[in-house]
Amino acid sequence: MTGLCGWVGASSATTSPEQMLAKMARALPASPGSESGSQAAAAVGLHVRGIAGRSGLEAASGHWAAIEGYPRWTTAELASLAAEKGHGAALWEAYHRHGAQLLQYLAGPFSLAVIEPESQLALLAVDRFGVHTMCWAQPQDGGLTFGSTTQAVRAHPSTISTITPQGIYEFLYCYVCPAPTTIYREQSKLLPAQCLIYENGQARTESYWRMPYVEDGPGRLDDLTRELHDRLEQATRRMVEGENLERAGAFLSGGLDSSTVAGMMRRVTERSPKTFTVVFEKGPYDESYYADIAARHFDAKRYDYQLTPRDVLDLIPEVARVFDEPFGNSSAIPAYYCAKAARENGIEVLLAGDGGDELFGGNERYVSQKVFESYDKIPAAIRALAIESIASRLAPLGGPFRKARNFIRLAQAGLPKRLEAYNFWDSVELQQVFTPECLTEIDPGGPLEHRRQIYQQAGSGDLVQRMMHYDLTVALADNDLRKVSRMCELAGVRVRYPYLDEDLAEFSARIPPALLIKGRQLRYFYKEAMRGFLPPETLSKAKHGFGMPFEEWVKQDAGLRALARDALMAFKTRGYFRDSFIQDIVDAHAHQDRSPYDGIVWDIVMLELWLQAHK
Repeated sequence: MTGLCGWVGASSATTSPEQMLAKMARALPASPGSESGSQAAAAVGLHVRGIAGRSGLEAASGHWAAIEGYPRWTTAELASLAAEKGHGAALWEAYHRHGAQLLQYLAGPFSLAVIEPESQLALLAVDRFGVHTMCWAQPQDGGLTFGSTTQAVRAHPSTISTITPQGIYEFLYCYVCPAPTTIYREQSKLLPAQCLIYENGQARTESYWRMPYVEDGPGRLDDLTRELHDRLEQATRRMVEGENLERAGAFLSGGLDSSTVAGMMRRVTERSPKTFTVVFEKGPYDESYYADIAARHFDAKRYDYQLTPRDVLDLIPEVARVFDEPFGNSSAIPAYYCAKAARENGIEVLLAGDGGDELFGGNERYVSQKVFESYDKIPAAIRALAIESIASRLAPLGGPFRKARNFIRLAQAGLPKRLEAYNFWDSVELQQVFTPECLTEIDPGGPLEHRRQIYQQAGSGDLVQRMMHYDLTVALADNDLRKVSRMCELAGVRVRYPYLDEDLAEFSARIPPALLIKGRQLRYFYKEAMRGFLPPETLSKAKHGFGMPFEEWVKQDAGLRALARDALMAFKTRGYFRDSFIQDIVDAHAHQDRSPYDGIVWDIVMLELWLQAHK
């Protein structure tokens, strides 16, 4: 991962601009092969760290411009300028000509900042899918501080960074810190395809793009199949362009998306792709059987790493440290060891299959929620009199009547609240969890309100398209991309996401929803279109999430069990939870039997270790 940081109008009487900028820059992640550029003055500062040849800073008359990532200019003139003088020069020229509208001519994963030192105006932006991040704050004394990580923003002396009970609750509820909030009260972060404009001492955010969903697009399967293959091949070619192909590889779980990426690498590079898989000794988490099928089908060179509880124990503190905010997705562990195996075998860049489910209808809830949509189509009067009142009266009898009442409650909850039906934090009384002091600062509806706003911005009336739009932020940008990008960074490799190529994504938005999912068949169009390319076993494989058996291992392995108990007891002293609630978790954790708390132990452990690492 690379990044940038800086400020406008936020100065310090005790620290020189160069010292402030250097301190902020130290909080940015470093990647192999990166290069840096800086520009500082009394009231403005700008630093960029990016991959050599793919980033840059241009500071000429009128404004400073910095960009990092893998930007791609969509006009021949700007693309030519970037090739000749660098992406910083292209950004400077694009802003000179178009102002904030330059974002209409920019694609690929990136973050950017443009500053006008004299007028103290700034433009910040991240790419359409949130592969890159941007955090920002407005200090009490005025100005704007910004950076790719919360820790870079926090490093500026004028920025206050307060961890509040609300921030703790939102992390626990979402097991990530969801945009546009951060763990710090004074900081925010940009959503995907969002920019920030700072002028006249005020900051405002705007969306500059959204998925161009078409609810009733043309549905000829043959035409769409050809275009899918063309778009996938083009996207993969862009991912490896300019790379040393001997040092390029791919994650391979054996599912639809990672297998497709491996196959497209074979087609584009005309050489056997190097693929990397995490395996387990036994149990439902191991998918090496399917990875082996895909590898043999595409003549791939397959490398395995068998994950053990000892690996998890060794890595947990580093995972807590490398994330700039608490992060609770335990599949970060296998993602790291997969990337580490790639690095140890000479790989510099990995291609990942993230995004396929969110573009082509692959999440199980897209089917389950359609049942509720059918219920919603029943006239309200009939629902109230003939169904809901009867179900309510008969529910005490149990069996199907209780199930009917529960179904009705979920239906009435609506989306996106219904997607959190089994969230632990909605099933407990918060008065029994948090101390009275913390409860006064917690808005229980905060996380869902942010998510409701994202859901309502889909720009489509179709249920599946609305949920896919929602997941592009909630499941992908906030979660999976943070996980894979940070773990690859920690392992010392770069990562690219072919499915997040804009041309491929915009093509997916034109596929009729009824073709994406047919009846209860997830990924119907995609599977039909990939017949003859992917192995039959891959196409018929049941969907399987990428994860690890932490809940089992933490009860079986003495080292993990001790680490978890120590972290839980340390968190007990922080004053967020009632002592009795933490003690209940500790007591349940000490026994082999499953308990309602098993699912939240990892989150609390990672939160505590993160707090220790980022004092």
